[in-house]
Amino acid sequence: MGFFSWLGGLLDELIAWLGRAFLDFINNLLEIIEAVWYTAIATVLLAAFGAATTLYVIFSAGRTLTETLMEIWDPRYENKPSQVFSIEKAPGKALPKKRSEVTTVLELKNLQY
Repeated sequence: MGFFSWLGGLLDELIAWLGRAFLDFINNLLEIIEAVWYTAIATVLLAAFGAATTLYVIFSAGRTLTETLMEIWDPRYENKPSQVFSIEKAPGKALPKKRSEVTTVLELKNLQY
């Protein structure tokens, strides 16, 4: 499964979770992630977790109105730290402010780097 297949699946999960009213927010967020996926995100994930793994991701509001946090971790390892990415220009005001408030965890399956 390539990046764009993953992106489509993630979009479907996010729409189901947040509802249609947040479609613009989701599209904006995914466009920003897509622009830096191979250069800034995938390389970090590959170094931290290796290839051919299923990772979990949650999104939450950042410290400012224009920031969204994306936290990714490998559920098989409790002792491996998660990787947290700050996504600017993606207002996270519609998202929970605390990690403990996040009720939906999304899976990133079969990532191809």
